Amino acid sequence: MEKKPRTAGGGGGGDGDGGASRGEASGSSEGGGLVERLPEALLVEILDRLEVDDACSAAASCRALRGAASTAISAITTIDLSMFAPSNAILSRILAGNSVVRSLTVNCSLLDDSAASVIAKGSLRELSLLKCTFTLRFFMDIGERCSNLRSLKLEMAVAPEVLYPRHSEFGTCLARIYMGCGYLETLWVKFPLLDPLTADHETWMPFVPSTVKELLVQPVSQLQARTFFPKTTSLKKHITDSLESLSLVLDTITDELVILITSNIRNLVELCLEDEPVTQPNLPEDLTNVGLQALGLCHNLRHLSLARRYFDFRRANDFGILMLADGCKQLRTIRFGGFAKVSDAGYAALLHSGKDLKKFEISNGSCLSDLACLDLDKAAPNITEVRLLNCARLTSDTAISLAACTNLKVLDLSGCKSIADSGLVSISQLPMLTLLDLTGADITDAGLSALGNGRCLISSLCLRGCTSIGSYGIASLLCGTGTINKTLVSLDIGNVPRISCRAVTMIVKNCEQLSSLSLRNCTRITDSSLEVLGSMGRDSGKCSLRMLDLAYCSTLSRNFLRLFEPPLFRGLRWLGVGKNVVQRRGCSPTIVELLERKPGLTICGKACDMGCRNKCHPDIRFLQ
Repeated sequence: MEKKPRTAGGGGGGDGDGGASRGEASGSSEGGGLVERLPEALLVEILDRLEVDDACSAAASCRALRGAASTAISAITTIDLSMFAPSNAILSRILAGNSVVRSLTVNCSLLDDSAASVIAKGSLRELSLLKCTFTLRFFMDIGERCSNLRSLKLEMAVAPEVLYPRHSEFGTCLARIYMGCGYLETLWVKFPLLDPLTADHETWMPFVPSTVKELLVQPVSQLQARTFFPKTTSLKKHITDSLESLSLVLDTITDELVILITSNIRNLVELCLEDEPVTQPNLPEDLTNVGLQALGLCHNLRHLSLARRYFDFRRANDFGILMLADGCKQLRTIRFGGFAKVSDAGYAALLHSGKDLKKFEISNGSCLSDLACLDLDKAAPNITEVRLLNCARLTSDTAISLAACTNLKVLDLSGCKSIADSGLVSISQLPMLTLLDLTGADITDAGLSALGNGRCLISSLCLRGCTSIGSYGIASLLCGTGTINKTLVSLDIGNVPRISCRAVTMIVKNCEQLSSLSLRNCTRITDSSLEVLGSMGRDSGKCSLRMLDLAYCSTLSRNFLRLFEPPLFRGLRWLGVGKNVVQRRGCSPTIVELLERKPGLTICGKACDMGCRNKCHPDIRFLQ
C-alpha cells in the first residue's frame, strides 16, 4: 500500500516529503524520533480512529507505528477492504493477528484460493467477498472454519460458465458452505450482468438452506427461480418458512412467478424483482395487472421493487397499481421502473396508500407528471428519499412541490431535463438534504448560486451533463453564504464543456474534505489543472480525495500520469481513465510503473463510472 509521509516528525522516510525527513533528523539528535517516544497506548488510540488502509499506510512509516498499527488492527471487529484490492500478502498482514473480527468485506480481485487461510475465521458473522474468482477449495475452507457465519455475500467477477464449466460445480461450492454454516440467514450470490443477448441467466443454485431469511440471486431465469418454491406439501422445513426478503434479477418477470412467491412466502417483508428481457415479452410470459393484484395480498410487505430494463411493462396499468396500493398499506419503500402505461393516478395512489412511506423511486415513467407530487408532504410526511429518473414530463413545479418535504435527505432528478433554476431555488431550502442529483437538468450558474446560498447540508452533488453551467457557477456554489463547501464529499461535474482550471482551483481552495470528484469528458481540463488538484490538502497535511474520474479528458498530455506520482494525490484509491490511455505506448510513467509506486491505487481503463460499481475487470497491468 502507498506509504504516507508524516506531517509532524517521525521515523522512516516518506514519499518525497522533505518535511518528514527533517522532523526525523531533528528527533534523532535527541535520542530517537518523536513518534518513537510517544506511549504505544496513545499511538494505538490514534490509529484506531483511522480507516484500515490508512492505518496500514501509517504502519509503513516507522517501527513504532508498525507495532501500534498491528495492535490496533488486531482488535477491529468490522473491517471494510472494498475500496482497494489487497494482494494475498497484504491481506495476511492485515488479518493474521485478528481473531475477533465479526464483519469482513474484501475486494478479492487480486486474491486466489490460498487467501482462505487468512479470511476464514471462526469469529466471523458477516462475510462479503467482492469481485472474486474462487473455486471449490476456497469454499470448502469457508464452510469448515466459519461455522458461526450469519451473512454471506458473494459478488463474482466473471460469468458462471467461465469459472464453473459444469452446471453442478457452483452448486457444489455452495453446498460445502451450507454444510458448515448451519446458522446462515443472509445469502447473496451475484454474477455480472452481461449483454442480455448473450446472458443465459443461470446461476445454478440447486437449493437454499431453510435458515435463510434474506436471499439475493443475480442473474437467474424465471424457470429456475420457480425451483426455490416447493411443489408438494412436506413436513420438512423449507426456505419459504423463514424467508422474509427476496431479490432476484431475472430474464423475465411473469405473473406465474409473482403468484408463486406471494402464495408460498408467508412472512414476505421485502421483494425486489428486476428483469432484462431480450425482446418485448408476450403473454403469458409477462407481468400484468394479475400479478400486481397478487402482490396486493401481501399485507405485511414493507419494501417493494419492480423494475424492467430495456423494455416496458406494457400490460400493467393504473388498475393493477390501484389494486396493489389498496392491499399494501404499510409500504415504506417503493421502486418502480419501466411502467409506461401507469399515469399520475396510479402513482398518486401509491403515494397516498399509507403514512409510512420513506423512499419513493420511479424510473422511465413516461406518463408521470408534476401532478403526482402535489401535496406529497401531507400524503407521506415521513418521506426521506425521492428518486424520479428519466421522467421527461417533470418540470421545476415538481421540485417546488418537493421543497415542502422538510425531512427529505435524498433527491435524485437525473434525466429530468426540464428542471430549471426556479426548481433549484426551492430545493436549496431543504434543511436535511444530503444527496442531490440533477444530471442533464437545464440549470445555469444562477441556480448554482442559489444552491450555494441555501440551507442544504449536501454531501453528494451530481451536475453531470448540465451544459449551461460553467466555472463561474462552481465558484458561486462554493463561495456562497451556505455550508455546502464544508459538507460536500462527492462532486460530479462530468460532461460539462465549460469546466476549466478555475473550477478546479475553487474546489481545491474550498473543499478540502472532498473524497470523490468526476471530471469526465471535461475537455478544458489540462495538466495544470491536475497539478492544482494534486496539491489538495498539502497545507493541512491531509488529502481526502480517494476517487477521481478523468475519462475522455482529451486535452491532457501524453504523460499526464506523471502527475500522480508521489507526493501528489496522496491517498488516491481509484483513478478512471479512457481506453486510449491504456493503449498508449512510450508514456512515462507507464500504468504498470505507477501502480508499482502506488500499490494501493486502482486504475480503471474501461471508462466505468466512479469506482466501477458492480463491474469487474482484469488487472489493468495485464492489458498493457
